[in-house]
Amino acid sequence: MAFLDFVPSVFRKKLYQALYQYEIHSGVANVMPDDSSAYIKQGYAGNTSVYSIINRIDNMRKQAYLKLYRKLPNGESKEVTEHELLQFVSKVNETTYTDDFITAHIVYLLTIGEFFVYKPTILTGANKGKVPELFELPSAEVEIIEGTIFQPVKGYRVEGNYQMNFESYEVYHSKLFNPLAKDERNLHGLSPLRAAAKTVSKLNEIELTQLKQFENQGAPYVLYKDVANSGNAIDANANRLTDQQRADLLKQIKESASKNTRGLPLILKDKFGKLDLGNTLADLNIIESSKDGIRALCNVYGFPVDLMNDPAGSTYNNKSTARKSAWTDCIIPNLCRIEQTFNACLIDGFEPYKDLFFAFDYSDVEELQEGIETKVNWMIKARWTGNEIRQATGKTTIENPLMDEPVIPMGDSFLSDYTGEDMTDETNKSFDDYLK
Repeated sequence: MAFLDFVPSVFRKKLYQALYQYEIHSGVANVMPDDSSAYIKQGYAGNTSVYSIINRIDNMRKQAYLKLYRKLPNGESKEVTEHELLQFVSKVNETTYTDDFITAHIVYLLTIGEFFVYKPTILTGANKGKVPELFELPSAEVEIIEGTIFQPVKGYRVEGNYQMNFESYEVYHSKLFNPLAKDERNLHGLSPLRAAAKTVSKLNEIELTQLKQFENQGAPYVLYKDVANSGNAIDANANRLTDQQRADLLKQIKESASKNTRGLPLILKDKFGKLDLGNTLADLNIIESSKDGIRALCNVYGFPVDLMNDPAGSTYNNKSTARKSAWTDCIIPNLCRIEQTFNACLIDGFEPYKDLFFAFDYSDVEELQEGIETKVNWMIKARWTGNEIRQATGKTTIENPLMDEPVIPMGDSFLSDYTGEDMTDETNKSFDDYLK
């Protein structure tokens, strides 16, 4: 039996982290350690690029709205506008707005790879299984209490200043897949920053180097008098400037920088040599290396680098295409996880809610509406009904018999217009009016 088998599971992860840090920091490299606190402090809270990308993802997702829907017997769904669950669209508990809860979900998931939700559940009575409110847990401080092979999670423990224990059914754990879970005996999600640890560490060192360059505003170079060697011996003092000469030269340089001639070359009588002190940021290739790091982070998150003001790394013809890619490749997949969290916490296991589900409505996202006119015209030619078209374009249906009739593409009229039926002013509207 291995030594680590005798180590309690709650301490095993910390032991792995300590061994990892020892191996990394033994004079080889200064890489951000594999630790949730480090991912937050050195990653999200300590790295401008990580913060900017995640913040951009969170800001863009606010164009989509969380809504409640009901599954219909025909396989379709309809938005629910009156239900007690709709309280969660605005607030998850008395003090926390849903928008803030979603932001926390995204930040924790993209920083440490997981998000923990406390869902107090009613255990008895007619409302057994119902969850009246949700609470965000400090995900970086949550430890998973390991159970058996048949019940891997026995419970959860919050460390730090809180010191709270939870049963397994009281917490919902949203996490990114961790392929190293078996080898490391680890039930936590895999942080995206673990794969990008070297990149994040390099970017942090770049920012530190730039800061030191500004802090150490010493002389950037040395000027010295250069006397050509004609083959004869040179006086040892020939290359030296007297105190008065140094003072006069410094005065000329200062005057040149302050007069109207600022920016123009200063022409001296004598020949001078120049000795640079240290390397410039350009010499160290720091600026280009920083851009490469940002591009690598964007690739980790599936977010187009075009939207991070990097035209050199652009792979799209215009920003509209890049924004659409951001939605399809990055934002929507992350919002799907948030949908799963709401449905798993509030609906699963409570029988009266079995036909309901939460989902995001993307109909107001401009980048995703590209080509919708072509789509609607195709559906009209295919003789779809008005309500079918509305559903397909993310709109709610209209309770009017005419909206369940096929649309004839001749002046946007309805089938009954050709049957001789008398139409009232209330129902005799154009098709465009119903699509609004």
